[in-house]
Amino acid sequence: FWNQLAAQDPAEEALDFCQDEDCLKPVEAILGSNYDVLEFDFRQLVTTDCSGTNARLVVDDGLIKIANYSLGENAAGTVVPVFPPWGALGYLENGEVQQKFNVFIPIVPQVINPPDPTDPTIEIVIRPPTLYFVRGFDNKVDDEQIKVRVTQFMKDLEQDNQPFNRTTFTMAIFSTQGLMEIGFEKIGE
Repeated sequence: FWNQLAAQDPAEEALDFCQDEDCLKPVEAILGSNYDVLEFDFRQLVTTDCSGTNARLVVDDGLIKIANYSLGENAAGTVVPVFPPWGALGYLENGEVQQKFNVFIPIVPQVINPPDPTDPTIEIVIRPPTLYFVRGFDNKVDDEQIKVRVTQFMKDLEQDNQPFNRTTFTMAIFSTQGLMEIGFEKIGE
C-alpha cells in the first residue's frame, strides 16, 4: 500500500505503479506533453471531511480515521480492504487553496456492500466516472509547494482554454516518496 519507489517520469510511473499493484487505474488515458487527460471510475470510496491550518496534518488526520474504519472500526467489526492511491479533494476560493479537504481511499472492487462506519464523520460514497486533467510529480512537497503547483496548473489549463472545474482539485498520492498527481475535473462533456 505505501510502496517506496523512485520515479523517472511521474505520469508514466503512476501508470506503471498501477500495472504492478492493485490500485485505481484510469479507464481511458490521453497522454500529453504538459498534462494528461484521464478518466477514472471511482467505484466506492471511504471519505471524510477535514479542515485546519496545516494541510499535511489535516490530511493525515483524515487518513487515520479512514485507516481505523478499514481496520475494523465499522458496524461489522471486520477489515475492509482498500487500495492506492489515497487522495484528497481540495477546495478553491478565488483561485486560492482553502484549508478544507475531503480525504478518500478506494475500497477494493470485490467488496460489494461495505459495512457502515461507526464514526459519523466517515462516509462510503460512489463517485461517477469522471474525466480529469492530470499532472504528475515525483518528489515530496510541503503545503506551500502544493499551492504553487495547483495555481500553476490552473494557469496552464486557462492558457490552453481547457474547460475545468475551478472550485476543486484532486491530489492522488501513490507513495510516501512523493509520487503524486494533481487533477482538475474536466467539465462540459
